[in-house]
Amino acid sequence: RGGRLGSIERMGRGGHGGGASGAAHSHDEEYPEDTWNLYQHIASAEALNVQASSGAMGIFRPFVRRLETAGSLRSDGDEEMLIKVTFSSPCSPRRLMVIGGDRPSHHPRHVRVYVGHEDIDFQSIEDVRPAFETTLPVNETGEAFVNTHPVGAFTNITNVAFFFDANHGSLEETVLQYIGMQGDHTHDKREAVHATYELLCQGHGTSAPVQQQNTV
Repeated sequence: RGGRLGSIERMGRGGHGGGASGAAHSHDEEYPEDTWNLYQHIASAEALNVQASSGAMGIFRPFVRRLETAGSLRSDGDEEMLIKVTFSSPCSPRRLMVIGGDRPSHHPRHVRVYVGHEDIDFQSIEDVRPAFETTLPVNETGEAFVNTHPVGAFTNITNVAFFFDANHGSLEETVLQYIGMQGDHTHDKREAVHATYELLCQGHGTSAPVQQQNTV
């Protein structure tokens, strides 16, 4: 199936997620230092196969609020959950942070990420090759993130979907508390982007230190 497996990085004490090339600044007056966080550029978000909730937008929020549990999503009937995001302008996610909720056994263990498939659903997902996929650690403290690859597949995109297909306890319920997307954005009008996906062999993620930089 295909996307490249991402390496897992962790922030040091007091650290922040790294930045990407290009100019960026926060559009959130309440959190002016929350640069690179693409939640500010989400036009809409939809969650499929989740229990009754106030909507998918609640899991996208400022980095400093990543450990809040309000707005968490729970899968309904099995461990799978599909989150679909549409941006208000082209964005280039470079790093992702995923935080699960409830007990560690309920935290997502694996995610497939799809780009340019706005209408993807559970019926079509097995026929579509992900742009990227990776295993996820239990990330209770909100310090681990993964880099998206290949870079070209995540440059100036207008929509992205996250398919969580397993949790750490092999349970029927996955709990998702937060998704942070770090990267660049443009002020251009939203338009279709055609990306050519680079297919690489999967391998296990490796831990690596990261210097203190801007937040996810």
